[in-house]
Amino acid sequence: MSENQKSVGLRIALPNGSLEEGTLRLFEEANLKIWKDSRKHVALIYSPLILRVTFMRPQHIPALVERGVYDVGICGSDCIEESETHVIQIAELPYGRGASNGVAKVVLVTSKENPVETIEQVERESVVLSEYPSITKRAFAQRMPVDIRFSYGGTEAHIPGDYRYGVCLTDTGASLKANGLKVIHTLLETHTCLITSREILSTTAESPKEHESKKLVVALKHLLLGTLAARERVFLVMNVQTRSKERLLKQLPALKTPTVTPLADGDYFSVGAVVLKDELNALIPALLMNGAEDLVEMPISKVIRSW
Repeated sequence: MSENQKSVGLRIALPNGSLEEGTLRLFEEANLKIWKDSRKHVALIYSPLILRVTFMRPQHIPALVERGVYDVGICGSDCIEESETHVIQIAELPYGRGASNGVAKVVLVTSKENPVETIEQVERESVVLSEYPSITKRAFAQRMPVDIRFSYGGTEAHIPGDYRYGVCLTDTGASLKANGLKVIHTLLETHTCLITSREILSTTAESPKEHESKKLVVALKHLLLGTLAARERVFLVMNVQTRSKERLLKQLPALKTPTVTPLADGDYFSVGAVVLKDELNALIPALLMNGAEDLVEMPISKVIRSW
């Protein structure tokens, strides 16, 4: 069904730039594949959950969600703080650029040659080049007056040649180190998040249309979180003889308790459990040494603990 034929579903604002690739991957893994022309900002998701998808700079997303132009959006929490909007973060989404988990910091930086080590030591009336002028203004408000200049990005290139101080976003710190800079204050820790408006979350069954949007937002949240949780886990299934069952179960973690099913011959059980990938290298040998046979490791696409 085309977008023009649909009358219900979520209007979603998604980030381009560094978060775009990870967003496309996440939605595809969640069975919400995004069909997008690289030259267009409007995209399609063929799902009853979704009415409209638009990619844009993440800095615009909080204000548009707050105004009700979009029902839900994905952006960094730094964008919310900088825009000073009153949207609701309904989920933290641990993904970012490349293999990053989306966690980053808004930091005040200067040259390693500068003897200043803290924000309190910054000279009065200093010029600060900032990608986050609102956050920077709040950070200095109770300390000392400074002259904040807006940066369009690439702040590291201007410190210290053009400006003594800068405020920018960093995840690994590699770019700062490569440019001979040091962090003298962390203004904010940020993460990728799913946001919606207060109006949508406050709706009740007395307003059927708006309440339907709330249910769709909750559904999208669980689908995305379940997909991200599944990335860290696999499903193990194995057979074990009756005499070794209890010994095996003591070795086996699970979300709650393993699934244990008797087999037809009466002397064996099938045992299954969802386990963390990080535990596999130690866990599999322990299971085999404690009676596991015919062990199979299987990928999973979602882990949703409850609604």
